[in-house]
Amino acid sequence: MLEPDCSADERAAFARWRDADPAHAAAWHELDRLWRQGADAVRHPDVVAAWRALHAAPPVPWYRRLSFLLPTAAMAAAAALAVLVLLPRAHRAGMPVEGTAYQTATGQQRRIQLADGTAVVLDARSSLRVSYDDHQRRVDLLHGRAQFAVHHDPQRPFVVHAGNGTVTDVGTVFQVRTSADCTGVTLLEGAVDITTAAPDHATRHASLSHGGREIWFGRDGRISPPQPADLQAAEGWMQGKLFVHDWRLSELLDEMNRYNHLQVAIGDPSLADMRISGVFDAHDPQTMLQLLQRGWPVRARHEGDDRVLLLPLAQGQAPARAR
Repeated sequence: MLEPDCSADERAAFARWRDADPAHAAAWHELDRLWRQGADAVRHPDVVAAWRALHAAPPVPWYRRLSFLLPTAAMAAAAALAVLVLLPRAHRAGMPVEGTAYQTATGQQRRIQLADGTAVVLDARSSLRVSYDDHQRRVDLLHGRAQFAVHHDPQRPFVVHAGNGTVTDVGTVFQVRTSADCTGVTLLEGAVDITTAAPDHATRHASLSHGGREIWFGRDGRISPPQPADLQAAEGWMQGKLFVHDWRLSELLDEMNRYNHLQVAIGDPSLADMRISGVFDAHDPQTMLQLLQRGWPVRARHEGDDRVLLLPLAQGQAPARAR
C-alpha cells in the first residue's frame, strides 16, 4: 500500500477486505501503528549503532543477490530491530505498551482464545485491548460486555479495567458490562476482587466469592452491595436470547439495538420508564415490535428501512391484543 505503483484496483481490493470485518480493520490499524512506530524508532541512537554494526560485517552472498529489495528490506529490518530493542526498554522503564485490540460490530459476537489459555466471549458493539507483560495480564474493556474464563496464574494476575474500576481474577468465570454511567460485574464461578477510584482519588474495595452474584459501581466509585445475579440474562446473551425481567423500555431497546441494523428508538420520553418483561430473540426486532404493540400501550412508526420510533397509543386506543 505504501508503494507508488500500487494500483487503484489493489487499493480498492484492500478497502473491501478491510471493511468486510471489524477484525480486519483492527489488524490493519495495529500493523500500521507498529510500522510507524518502527519508522520513528530507526532514528534512535541505539538502533543506528546496531544497524551500523550489522553493516560492518562482511556481506554474504544471499544478501548481495537480494540487494534489489533495498531500501524496502532495510526499512522493514530496521523497524523489526527497533521493536526488539525498544520494547524491552519500555518494559524495564515501566512505560505502558499498547496491546492487541479486539472489537465487534452490530450483531457480531467473537470468541477469543488468549495466549495464556483464557477464553473471552466479546458481545456485540464491544471492544477491548489485551496487554500482557511478565508481571500482569491486563485487559481494558473499552466498551460493551465480555465474559472471561480465566486461566489461573498466581505469578501474573488477570486484571480487567472497566470504567473507573478494576476486576482482579482469582481463578474465575465472570462477566463485565459497561454502560454510560456504571459498570456491572457478574460472577459465574470462582472469585473476583473489585477496586474502584472516586474523582477525589479515594479507593473502595469489594469481593465476590460465590457464583451467581453481581455488583455494580458508578463513576463516583461507590460499589453496590452484592446481590443475586440474573443468571438467565447472563447466559442468554451468548445464545442470542434476552431474558427481560422488569426492565425499563429504554434498556430493552438499547440491548436490542446492539444486535440489529434496524434501530428502534423512543419517540416520546413518557415511554422510557415503561416496565417490560419477557423473552426476546436478540436478532429479531420485528417480532419484538409486534409483541410490544400487543402487550403494551405503544405503536411503532417506521422511518425508512433501518429506523423505527415507538410512540404512545392515541387516547382511548387499546393495545393490539385487546382489539
